[in-house]
Amino acid sequence: MQVYTPPKPAPLPSDFDEFYNELSKEEKELHQLAIEKLGSSYFIQWTHMYRTWSKKKAEKHKMNKEEEKKE
Repeated sequence: MQVYTPPKPAPLPSDFDEFYNELSKEEKELHQLAIEKLGSSYFIQWTHMYRTWSKKKAEKHKMNKEEEKKE
């Protein structure tokens, strides 16, 4: 008889730690709930929460580069 081995969780994006540190307590709880309920089907990089954060991060980075060019 074979034993069921659940699939591994989805890989995390490289900037996950930075993203996670900026989450509120409620958002961290929501993230943990998604991991528990969705397991390997939960891809943080495709969530609205992560994509919004990532877009803001990219805009900040772009603005900083533009400011450096002006100096």
